[in-house]
Amino acid sequence: MAQSVDVPPLLHRWTPFAVIVLVVLFALMSSATPSPLYVDYQALWGTSGTMITVVFAAYCVAVLVPLIFLGRLSDAVGRRPVVMAGMALVGLSMVGMALSTGVGGLIAARVIQGVGVGLVTGAAGAALVELHPRRDARIGALVNGTTLNSGMAVGVLLAGFIAAWSAQPLVYPYVVIAAVSFALVVAVAVLVPETAGGGTTTLRQALRPQRLSVPPAARGTFVLASMCVVVSWSVGGVYLGLGGALVKDLMGRSDYLVTAMVIATLQGASAVSQLVWNLRFGTDDHRRGVVWGSVLVVSGLAAASLAVALRSAAGFVSAMAVVGLGMGLTFLMASTLAARGVPDEVRGSVLSTFFVVAYLALGLPAVLAAFLSEFLGLTGAYHLLAAVVALIAITATVIISRPGALDGGSDPASGAQA
Repeated sequence: MAQSVDVPPLLHRWTPFAVIVLVVLFALMSSATPSPLYVDYQALWGTSGTMITVVFAAYCVAVLVPLIFLGRLSDAVGRRPVVMAGMALVGLSMVGMALSTGVGGLIAARVIQGVGVGLVTGAAGAALVELHPRRDARIGALVNGTTLNSGMAVGVLLAGFIAAWSAQPLVYPYVVIAAVSFALVVAVAVLVPETAGGGTTTLRQALRPQRLSVPPAARGTFVLASMCVVVSWSVGGVYLGLGGALVKDLMGRSDYLVTAMVIATLQGASAVSQLVWNLRFGTDDHRRGVVWGSVLVVSGLAAASLAVALRSAAGFVSAMAVVGLGMGLTFLMASTLAARGVPDEVRGSVLSTFFVVAYLALGLPAVLAAFLSEFLGLTGAYHLLAAVVALIAITATVIISRPGALDGGSDPASGAQA
Protein backbone atom coordinates (compact mmCIF):
# COMPACT_ATOMS: atom_id res chain seq x y z
CA MET A 1 0.00 0.00 0.00
CA ALA A 2 1.48 3.33 -1.00
CA GLN A 3 2.32 5.74 1.77
CA SER A 4 0.96 9.26 1.62
CA VAL A 5 3.46 12.05 1.22
CA ASP A 6 3.08 15.05 3.50
CA VAL A 7 3.16 18.35 1.65
CA PRO A 8 5.27 20.95 3.50
CA PRO A 9 3.11 23.66 5.11
CA LEU A 10 5.18 26.33 3.33
CA LEU A 11 4.14 24.87 -0.03
CA HIS A 12 0.51 24.93 1.06
CA ARG A 13 0.78 28.63 1.93
CA TRP A 14 2.42 29.60 -1.37
CA THR A 15 0.35 27.42 -3.74
CA PRO A 16 -2.72 29.72 -4.03
CA PHE A 17 -0.48 32.75 -4.59
CA ALA A 18 1.47 30.89 -7.29
CA VAL A 19 -1.75 29.82 -9.04
CA ILE A 20 -2.98 33.42 -9.21
CA VAL A 21 0.42 34.54 -10.55
CA LEU A 22 0.03 31.95 -13.32
CA VAL A 23 -3.52 33.17 -14.00
CA VAL A 24 -2.35 36.77 -14.48
CA LEU A 25 0.63 35.60 -16.54
CA PHE A 26 -1.44 33.52 -18.96
CA ALA A 27 -4.22 36.09 -19.22
CA LEU A 28 -1.66 38.64 -20.37
CA MET A 29 0.12 36.07 -22.55
CA SER A 30 -3.18 35.62 -24.36
CA SER A 31 -3.38 39.35 -25.07
CA ALA A 32 -0.14 39.24 -27.07
CA THR A 33 -0.76 35.92 -28.83
CA PRO A 34 -2.19 37.43 -32.07
CA SER A 35 0.58 40.02 -32.47
CA PRO A 36 2.99 37.97 -34.64
CA LEU A 37 0.04 36.75 -36.75
CA TYR A 38 -1.58 40.03 -37.82
CA VAL A 39 0.43 40.25 -41.06
CA ASP A 40 -0.85 36.81 -42.09
CA TYR A 41 -4.46 37.85 -41.44
CA GLN A 42 -3.95 40.93 -43.57
CA ALA A 43 -2.55 38.88 -46.45
CA LEU A 44 -5.10 36.07 -46.09
CA TRP A 45 -8.18 38.28 -45.96
CA GLY A 46 -6.89 41.11 -48.18
CA THR A 47 -7.75 43.73 -45.58
CA SER A 48 -5.98 47.00 -44.81
CA GLY A 49 -3.42 47.52 -42.07
CA THR A 50 -5.77 50.03 -40.46
CA MET A 51 -8.53 47.43 -40.12
CA ILE A 52 -6.08 44.94 -38.58
CA THR A 53 -5.08 47.49 -35.94
CA VAL A 54 -8.79 48.06 -35.25
CA VAL A 55 -8.81 44.39 -34.19
CA PHE A 56 -6.05 45.22 -31.70
CA ALA A 57 -7.78 48.40 -30.53
CA ALA A 58 -11.05 46.48 -29.94
CA TYR A 59 -9.25 44.52 -27.23
CA CYS A 60 -7.93 47.71 -25.61
CA VAL A 61 -11.42 49.22 -25.42
CA ALA A 62 -13.01 45.96 -24.20
CA VAL A 63 -10.58 45.71 -21.26
CA LEU A 64 -12.01 48.99 -19.97
CA VAL A 65 -15.53 47.56 -19.64
CA PRO A 66 -14.89 45.40 -16.54
CA LEU A 67 -12.38 47.88 -15.12
CA ILE A 68 -14.94 50.71 -15.19
CA PHE A 69 -18.26 48.89 -14.79
CA LEU A 70 -17.25 45.77 -12.83
CA GLY A 71 -14.23 46.95 -10.88
CA ARG A 72 -15.81 46.17 -7.48
CA LEU A 73 -17.58 42.95 -8.52
CA SER A 74 -15.05 40.71 -6.75
CA ASP A 75 -15.59 42.68 -3.51
CA ALA A 76 -19.24 41.60 -3.57
CA VAL A 77 -19.17 38.05 -4.94
CA GLY A 78 -15.58 37.02 -4.20
CA ARG A 79 -12.28 36.88 -6.08
CA ARG A 80 -12.52 33.22 -7.17
CA PRO A 81 -15.72 33.36 -9.27
CA VAL A 82 -14.59 36.56 -11.00
CA VAL A 83 -11.11 35.17 -11.77
CA MET A 84 -12.63 31.88 -12.99
CA ALA A 85 -15.14 33.69 -15.20
CA GLY A 86 -12.37 35.86 -16.62
CA MET A 87 -10.14 32.92 -17.48
CA ALA A 88 -13.09 31.04 -19.00
CA LEU A 89 -13.72 34.03 -21.27
CA VAL A 90 -10.02 34.14 -22.19
CA GLY A 91 -10.20 30.46 -23.15
CA LEU A 92 -13.35 31.00 -25.20
CA SER A 93 -11.77 33.96 -26.98
CA MET A 94 -8.81 31.79 -27.98
CA VAL A 95 -11.22 29.25 -29.47
CA GLY A 96 -12.97 32.09 -31.30
CA MET A 97 -9.70 33.35 -32.79
CA ALA A 98 -8.70 29.87 -33.88
CA LEU A 99 -12.02 29.51 -35.72
CA SER A 100 -12.18 33.06 -37.17
CA THR A 101 -12.66 33.32 -40.91
CA GLY A 102 -12.83 37.11 -41.16
CA VAL A 103 -12.14 40.39 -39.42
CA GLY A 104 -15.58 40.45 -37.77
CA GLY A 105 -14.99 37.14 -36.01
CA LEU A 106 -11.55 38.24 -34.90
CA ILE A 107 -12.90 41.50 -33.46
CA ALA A 108 -15.64 39.63 -31.58
CA ALA A 109 -13.08 37.22 -30.12
CA ARG A 110 -10.82 40.11 -29.10
CA VAL A 111 -13.74 41.85 -27.35
CA ILE A 112 -14.47 38.68 -25.37
CA GLN A 113 -10.78 38.40 -24.56
CA GLY A 114 -10.60 42.03 -23.40
CA VAL A 115 -13.52 41.56 -21.01
CA GLY A 116 -11.93 38.36 -19.68
CA VAL A 117 -8.52 39.94 -19.14
CA GLY A 118 -10.14 42.96 -17.48
CA LEU A 119 -12.00 40.70 -15.04
CA VAL A 120 -8.84 38.74 -14.26
CA THR A 121 -6.52 41.70 -13.75
CA GLY A 122 -8.96 43.53 -11.49
CA ALA A 123 -9.80 40.60 -9.19
CA ALA A 124 -6.41 38.87 -9.32
CA GLY A 125 -4.57 42.10 -8.52
CA ALA A 126 -6.37 42.22 -5.17
CA ALA A 127 -6.04 38.46 -4.64
CA LEU A 128 -2.25 38.61 -5.07
CA VAL A 129 -2.00 40.81 -1.98
CA GLU A 130 -4.56 38.83 0.03
CA LEU A 131 -3.04 35.43 -0.81
CA HIS A 132 0.57 36.38 -0.13
CA PRO A 133 1.61 34.40 3.00
CA ARG A 134 2.64 37.67 4.70
CA ARG A 135 -0.03 39.78 2.94
CA ASP A 136 2.81 41.94 1.64
CA ALA A 137 1.11 44.61 -0.48
CA ARG A 138 4.42 45.79 -2.00
CA ILE A 139 5.34 42.32 -3.24
CA GLY A 140 1.83 41.75 -4.55
CA ALA A 141 1.87 45.02 -6.47
CA LEU A 142 5.40 44.37 -7.76
CA VAL A 143 4.46 40.89 -9.03
CA ASN A 144 1.28 42.25 -10.62
CA GLY A 145 3.16 45.06 -12.37
CA THR A 146 6.06 43.01 -13.70
CA THR A 147 3.75 40.19 -14.79
CA LEU A 148 1.99 42.66 -17.12
CA ASN A 149 5.02 43.02 -19.37
CA SER A 150 6.64 39.62 -18.82
CA GLY A 151 3.33 37.91 -19.65
CA MET A 152 3.10 39.71 -22.98
CA ALA A 153 6.78 38.96 -23.70
CA VAL A 154 6.36 35.23 -23.05
CA GLY A 155 3.03 35.16 -24.88
CA VAL A 156 4.36 36.66 -28.08
CA LEU A 157 7.45 34.42 -28.01
CA LEU A 158 5.33 31.32 -27.50
CA ALA A 159 2.96 32.33 -30.30
CA GLY A 160 5.84 33.09 -32.66
CA PHE A 161 7.58 29.78 -31.91
CA ILE A 162 4.42 27.67 -32.31
CA ALA A 163 3.41 29.52 -35.50
CA ALA A 164 6.88 29.04 -37.02
CA TRP A 165 6.88 25.28 -36.42
CA SER A 166 3.24 24.30 -36.90
CA ALA A 167 1.25 23.41 -39.98
CA GLN A 168 -1.55 25.82 -38.98
CA PRO A 169 0.05 28.97 -37.55
CA LEU A 170 -3.29 30.73 -37.22
CA VAL A 171 -4.76 27.93 -35.11
CA TYR A 172 -2.26 26.15 -32.86
CA PRO A 173 -0.99 29.16 -30.83
CA TYR A 174 -4.57 29.78 -29.71
CA VAL A 175 -5.24 26.11 -28.96
CA VAL A 176 -2.30 25.98 -26.52
CA ILE A 177 -3.37 29.11 -24.62
CA ALA A 178 -7.01 27.97 -24.58
CA ALA A 179 -6.06 24.61 -23.04
CA VAL A 180 -4.00 26.27 -20.31
CA SER A 181 -6.73 28.85 -19.64
CA PHE A 182 -9.37 26.19 -19.03
CA ALA A 183 -6.91 24.20 -16.88
CA LEU A 184 -6.33 27.30 -14.74
CA VAL A 185 -10.08 27.69 -14.20
CA VAL A 186 -10.02 24.24 -12.59
CA ALA A 187 -6.84 25.05 -10.64
CA VAL A 188 -8.41 28.19 -9.14
CA ALA A 189 -11.55 26.23 -8.20
CA VAL A 190 -9.52 23.50 -6.47
CA LEU A 191 -6.47 25.24 -5.04
CA VAL A 192 -7.35 28.87 -4.32
CA PRO A 193 -9.36 29.81 -1.21
CA GLU A 194 -11.75 32.74 -1.23
CA THR A 195 -10.35 35.94 0.28
CA ALA A 196 -13.22 38.37 -0.30
CA GLY A 197 -16.97 38.55 -0.70
CA GLY A 198 -19.59 38.70 1.98
CA GLY A 199 -18.44 42.16 3.05
CA THR A 200 -20.25 45.48 3.05
CA THR A 201 -20.22 45.88 -0.75
CA THR A 202 -23.51 44.73 -2.27
CA LEU A 203 -23.89 43.42 -5.80
CA ARG A 204 -25.92 46.49 -6.73
CA GLN A 205 -23.16 48.78 -5.47
CA ALA A 206 -20.53 46.70 -7.26
CA LEU A 207 -22.29 47.07 -10.60
CA ARG A 208 -22.27 50.86 -10.47
CA PRO A 209 -19.72 52.34 -12.89
CA GLN A 210 -16.56 53.72 -11.39
CA ARG A 211 -16.74 57.49 -11.36
CA LEU A 212 -14.09 59.00 -13.63
CA SER A 213 -12.72 62.06 -11.87
CA VAL A 214 -9.55 63.62 -10.45
CA PRO A 215 -9.54 65.99 -7.44
CA PRO A 216 -8.48 69.52 -8.45
CA ALA A 217 -5.44 69.45 -6.15
CA ALA A 218 -4.11 66.32 -7.84
CA ARG A 219 -4.76 67.29 -11.47
CA GLY A 220 -1.31 68.72 -12.15
CA THR A 221 0.36 65.49 -11.04
CA PHE A 222 -2.27 63.45 -12.88
CA VAL A 223 -1.52 65.25 -16.14
CA LEU A 224 2.15 64.37 -15.70
CA ALA A 225 1.21 60.75 -14.95
CA SER A 226 -0.96 60.71 -18.09
CA MET A 227 1.90 62.01 -20.23
CA CYS A 228 4.16 59.27 -18.88
CA VAL A 229 1.64 56.48 -19.51
CA VAL A 230 0.97 57.80 -23.02
CA VAL A 231 4.72 57.63 -23.72
CA SER A 232 4.93 54.10 -22.35
CA TRP A 233 1.75 52.44 -23.60
CA SER A 234 1.55 54.11 -27.01
CA VAL A 235 4.97 52.66 -27.86
CA GLY A 236 3.91 49.24 -26.61
CA GLY A 237 0.63 49.40 -28.52
CA VAL A 238 2.26 50.34 -31.83
CA TYR A 239 4.59 47.34 -31.68
CA LEU A 240 1.88 44.95 -30.50
CA GLY A 241 -0.37 46.07 -33.35
CA LEU A 242 2.17 46.77 -36.10
CA GLY A 243 5.25 44.78 -35.06
CA GLY A 244 4.73 42.15 -37.75
CA ALA A 245 4.22 44.77 -40.47
CA LEU A 246 7.35 46.66 -39.36
CA VAL A 247 9.43 43.48 -39.46
CA LYS A 248 8.04 42.58 -42.89
CA ASP A 249 8.87 46.08 -44.17
CA LEU A 250 12.34 45.84 -42.61
CA MET A 251 13.23 42.35 -43.86
CA GLY A 252 11.13 42.14 -47.01
CA ARG A 253 9.29 39.09 -45.69
CA SER A 254 7.15 37.95 -42.77
CA ASP A 255 8.97 36.25 -39.92
CA TYR A 256 7.09 35.02 -36.85
CA LEU A 257 10.18 34.59 -34.71
CA VAL A 258 11.74 37.98 -35.50
CA THR A 259 8.41 39.70 -34.87
CA ALA A 260 8.08 37.83 -31.58
CA MET A 261 11.66 38.72 -30.64
CA VAL A 262 11.06 42.44 -31.29
CA ILE A 263 7.93 42.57 -29.14
CA ALA A 264 9.31 40.24 -26.45
CA THR A 265 12.50 42.29 -26.17
CA LEU A 266 10.44 45.43 -25.69
CA GLN A 267 8.10 43.92 -23.09
CA GLY A 268 10.80 41.88 -21.34
CA ALA A 269 13.07 44.89 -20.92
CA SER A 270 10.11 46.84 -19.55
CA ALA A 271 9.48 44.19 -16.90
CA VAL A 272 13.18 44.07 -15.95
CA SER A 273 13.47 47.85 -15.57
CA GLN A 274 10.40 48.00 -13.32
CA LEU A 275 11.67 45.16 -11.15
CA VAL A 276 15.21 46.50 -10.81
CA TRP A 277 14.14 50.09 -10.20
CA ASN A 278 11.55 49.05 -7.63
CA LEU A 279 14.05 46.93 -5.71
CA ARG A 280 16.89 49.49 -5.99
CA PHE A 281 15.15 52.85 -5.62
CA GLY A 282 11.53 52.08 -4.69
CA THR A 283 8.75 54.09 -6.30
CA ASP A 284 9.18 57.45 -4.58
CA ASP A 285 11.99 58.92 -6.68
CA HIS A 286 9.64 60.13 -9.41
CA ARG A 287 11.86 62.88 -10.77
CA ARG A 288 14.82 60.59 -11.43
CA GLY A 289 12.54 57.83 -12.76
CA VAL A 290 10.76 60.07 -15.27
CA VAL A 291 14.03 61.62 -16.46
CA TRP A 292 15.78 58.28 -16.93
CA GLY A 293 12.71 56.69 -18.49
CA SER A 294 12.28 59.54 -20.96
CA VAL A 295 15.98 59.56 -21.90
CA LEU A 296 15.88 55.82 -22.59
CA VAL A 297 12.65 56.02 -24.62
CA VAL A 298 13.86 58.94 -26.74
CA SER A 299 17.32 57.48 -27.38
CA GLY A 300 15.85 54.05 -28.11
CA LEU A 301 13.30 55.43 -30.56
CA ALA A 302 16.06 57.39 -32.32
CA ALA A 303 18.17 54.23 -32.58
CA ALA A 304 15.13 52.28 -33.86
CA SER A 305 14.44 54.91 -36.53
CA LEU A 306 18.08 54.69 -37.63
CA ALA A 307 17.86 50.89 -37.76
CA VAL A 308 14.72 51.12 -39.92
CA ALA A 309 16.49 53.52 -42.28
CA LEU A 310 19.51 51.17 -42.49
CA ARG A 311 17.32 48.03 -42.81
CA SER A 312 19.07 46.46 -39.82
CA ALA A 313 16.94 43.88 -38.01
CA ALA A 314 19.64 43.31 -35.35
CA GLY A 315 19.85 47.06 -34.71
CA PHE A 316 16.09 47.29 -34.49
CA VAL A 317 15.87 44.52 -31.86
CA SER A 318 18.71 46.12 -29.86
CA ALA A 319 16.93 49.47 -29.97
CA MET A 320 13.79 47.78 -28.64
CA ALA A 321 15.70 46.75 -25.52
CA VAL A 322 16.55 50.39 -24.82
CA VAL A 323 12.99 51.56 -25.56
CA GLY A 324 11.62 48.80 -23.32
CA LEU A 325 13.78 49.85 -20.37
CA GLY A 326 12.45 53.39 -20.67
CA MET A 327 8.91 52.17 -21.26
CA GLY A 328 8.96 50.23 -18.01
CA LEU A 329 10.28 53.17 -15.99
CA THR A 330 7.81 55.67 -17.40
CA PHE A 331 4.90 53.32 -16.67
CA LEU A 332 6.13 52.64 -13.13
CA MET A 333 6.39 56.37 -12.49
CA ALA A 334 3.03 57.02 -14.15
CA SER A 335 1.15 54.45 -12.06
CA THR A 336 2.59 55.76 -8.78
CA LEU A 337 2.20 59.43 -9.72
CA ALA A 338 -1.47 58.85 -10.56
CA ALA A 339 -2.22 57.88 -6.94
CA ARG A 340 0.14 60.42 -5.38
CA GLY A 341 -1.56 62.54 -2.72
CA VAL A 342 -5.01 61.16 -3.57
CA PRO A 343 -7.29 60.48 -0.56
CA ASP A 344 -8.58 56.94 -0.10
CA GLU A 345 -12.21 57.80 -0.83
CA VAL A 346 -11.48 58.91 -4.41
CA ARG A 347 -8.47 56.74 -5.24
CA GLY A 348 -10.61 54.19 -7.11
CA SER A 349 -12.09 56.81 -9.43
CA VAL A 350 -8.68 58.38 -10.06
CA LEU A 351 -7.11 55.02 -10.96
CA SER A 352 -10.07 54.16 -13.19
CA THR A 353 -9.52 57.44 -15.02
CA PHE A 354 -5.82 56.67 -15.27
CA PHE A 355 -6.43 53.28 -16.88
CA VAL A 356 -8.89 54.78 -19.35
CA VAL A 357 -6.04 57.05 -20.48
CA ALA A 358 -3.64 54.08 -20.48
CA TYR A 359 -5.75 51.76 -22.62
CA LEU A 360 -6.70 54.51 -25.04
CA ALA A 361 -2.97 55.22 -25.38
CA LEU A 362 -2.41 51.51 -26.03
CA GLY A 363 -4.94 51.24 -28.86
CA LEU A 364 -5.45 54.57 -30.63
CA PRO A 365 -1.82 55.35 -31.68
CA ALA A 366 -1.56 51.94 -33.36
CA VAL A 367 -4.70 52.66 -35.40
CA LEU A 368 -3.45 56.17 -36.19
CA ALA A 369 -0.04 54.84 -37.30
CA ALA A 370 -1.68 52.27 -39.58
CA PHE A 371 -3.96 54.94 -41.05
CA LEU A 372 -1.06 57.33 -41.67
CA SER A 373 0.98 54.53 -43.24
CA GLU A 374 -1.52 54.44 -46.13
CA PHE A 375 -0.38 57.98 -47.03
CA LEU A 376 3.19 58.21 -45.70
CA GLY A 377 4.25 54.57 -45.95
CA LEU A 378 4.85 52.41 -42.88
CA THR A 379 8.33 53.74 -42.13
CA GLY A 380 7.21 57.35 -42.60
CA ALA A 381 4.30 56.86 -40.20
CA TYR A 382 6.61 55.13 -37.73
CA HIS A 383 9.13 58.01 -37.80
CA LEU A 384 6.34 60.55 -37.29
CA LEU A 385 4.84 58.67 -34.35
CA ALA A 386 8.26 58.16 -32.78
CA ALA A 387 8.89 61.91 -33.03
CA VAL A 388 5.55 62.73 -31.35
CA VAL A 389 6.19 60.26 -28.52
CA ALA A 390 9.71 61.64 -28.06
CA LEU A 391 8.30 65.17 -27.85
CA ILE A 392 5.81 64.13 -25.14
CA ALA A 393 8.62 62.40 -23.21
CA ILE A 394 10.84 65.47 -23.40
CA THR A 395 7.95 67.68 -22.26
CA ALA A 396 7.33 65.41 -19.26
CA THR A 397 11.03 65.62 -18.39
CA VAL A 398 11.00 69.41 -18.54
CA ILE A 399 7.88 69.62 -16.37
CA ILE A 400 9.09 67.28 -13.65
CA SER A 401 12.55 68.88 -13.60
CA ARG A 402 11.14 72.24 -12.54
CA PRO A 403 11.48 73.06 -8.80
CA GLY A 404 8.26 72.31 -6.94
CA ALA A 405 6.75 70.36 -9.83
CA LEU A 406 5.48 67.63 -7.50
CA ASP A 407 4.60 69.78 -4.51
CA GLY A 408 0.93 70.07 -5.42
CA GLY A 409 0.28 66.33 -5.17
CA SER A 410 2.60 65.41 -2.33
CA ASP A 411 0.24 66.06 0.56
CA PRO A 412 -2.75 63.74 0.90
CA ALA A 413 -4.48 66.43 2.88
CA SER A 414 -4.38 68.76 -0.09
CA GLY A 415 -6.33 66.23 -2.13
CA ALA A 416 -8.79 65.75 0.70
CA GLN A 417 -9.54 69.46 0.75
CA ALA A 418 -10.48 69.49 -2.92
